[in-house]
Amino acid sequence: MSGSTTSLHPYADLSPLKKTLLVATTFTSYMLFAVAWNWGDMYVTSLGFSASRTAVMTNAITLAQVFGSLVAANVIVSLGIRRAYIAAGALIIFGGLVSLTTAFPLVFFIRFVMGLGGALMVVMGSAIAAKVLTGRDLQIANGIGSVAFNTGLAVAITFGFHFAGRPTIAVVIAAVLSAIMLVAWLVISKLVLKPEPKQEVAEDHSYTMRDGFKEWFNWVFALAYTGLLSYYIVAFTFMDPATIRWVIYAGIIGALSGTVVSARVADSLKPAIVVWCALAQVIAAASVLAMAGHRLEVLIGVILGFVIFFPMPFFVQTAFMRPGVTPRQIAVTFSIFWAVSYAGSVVLIQIFAWIADATGGLIPGSNMPVSIAPMIFIVFAEATFLIGTFLIWRWFKKQHVFDEVTA
Repeated sequence: MSGSTTSLHPYADLSPLKKTLLVATTFTSYMLFAVAWNWGDMYVTSLGFSASRTAVMTNAITLAQVFGSLVAANVIVSLGIRRAYIAAGALIIFGGLVSLTTAFPLVFFIRFVMGLGGALMVVMGSAIAAKVLTGRDLQIANGIGSVAFNTGLAVAITFGFHFAGRPTIAVVIAAVLSAIMLVAWLVISKLVLKPEPKQEVAEDHSYTMRDGFKEWFNWVFALAYTGLLSYYIVAFTFMDPATIRWVIYAGIIGALSGTVVSARVADSLKPAIVVWCALAQVIAAASVLAMAGHRLEVLIGVILGFVIFFPMPFFVQTAFMRPGVTPRQIAVTFSIFWAVSYAGSVVLIQIFAWIADATGGLIPGSNMPVSIAPMIFIVFAEATFLIGTFLIWRWFKKQHVFDEVTA
């Protein structure tokens, strides 16, 4: 059956150039969302809020990610992938309006809308890849997509210093760049994507969000990522920028390396690789905390960035390795994945901020907490990735998914 399905794939004759253009467009669009998020954080910091209010501003985006992820799969069905992606891009561009206000409620609302666009975009990126690509092309696209946000952070941090004292300009530039990519999507998607048959749209309704929430895999897949996501958001918001910059740079190398290796490693080995890397993450995260101010701090930060992002292509691919999984199921899985992980991160980040405020607040002139207590908390939270990925590895073994391959 799989052979006939492959031969009948509607995009089997799609040229390598068009595949590359499609992946490059979705990658760059989401990368620019990360730039807009980071430069928006820079603008929020310039307003002089407390740790709790700064966390609320970050959580404006994460709350939007929860809501957007929950509705993303149904938005795709209602509007079709092309128009849904256009809507997502427009919401991200709306985030540029934050530069026009300093009022807390308005800043929160604009950041929420921008986060909603980012949530829709990341879920749709996975759905587009699953719809158009197969085999190694799909694995490579997933791997590249997993580094989009991190690449955006690297770009934001690398060039952000040019806007020191002028964060408003940075926010506007990010919005303009996103607008350019939206135009690119209008052109490229028209060339690549085919009209969706009515029968296919009807079939898309057969697997609902309710069905997705009943699946054990979807819950563990999402909860595994929750602690890691929280740790990473805290890292680029509240930790020493000098060290985090190296974590982010190493993360890009790690994700690209993981993409190359993942495409060559047997599926049966991928869950185990993720577990071992998750263990290395916990050790490295604790080491960065313990070695703060030491001359080896940067080296450990590089190791941390690498082991965080190297397993991401393998981890994402596990969702595609389930027997008989469909593009609709992939969209629902990633809707739940982002909704649950961002909802969890809202709670964990707010707890982090409360601990920071209760133990001395932030160091004047920076977002770094005075006390080490909140940092210890977030390292423990990060360990959920190790627990969750271990459970997924055991699940694949119990399901005997790879028995035919290894026999």
